[in-house]
Amino acid sequence: MDPRSSWSRSTVADVAWSLGTGGGFLAVQGGQVVGCVGYRPDGFRTLTLNKLATVPQVRGQGIGAALVRAVEERARAGGFGRVLLAVSQYNLGVVPFYEHLGYVVSDDRYAYAHPDSPAPVVLVKGTGGPS
Repeated sequence: MDPRSSWSRSTVADVAWSLGTGGGFLAVQGGQVVGCVGYRPDGFRTLTLNKLATVPQVRGQGIGAALVRAVEERARAGGFGRVLLAVSQYNLGVVPFYEHLGYVVSDDRYAYAHPDSPAPVVLVKGTGGPS
């Protein structure tokens, strides 16, 4: 992964801001945190998923997918019509993971894109709620 990726630039303050404006979930296995995801509302229609991560030792076990589904359920329960996420141009290898979960590439602009980075790929998935 490119060292300029948004993951390497993320700080505790970034995560705290994200959680402070929305929420998040942790995945725990054997008493250890092995994954996390954040979300925040972006208007009345969209819940934005962010900061999805799992430790390398548990990848391929469905933990990331379960965290994404938890955000989708939160979106449905909150009346959001869709979940949106942005993938850094330096992390495009994760796009098939999201596509497998039903996300599609969108031409939406990502409001929180870093101005000095290439525009991220935006993916969206409807929740079955209001659109």
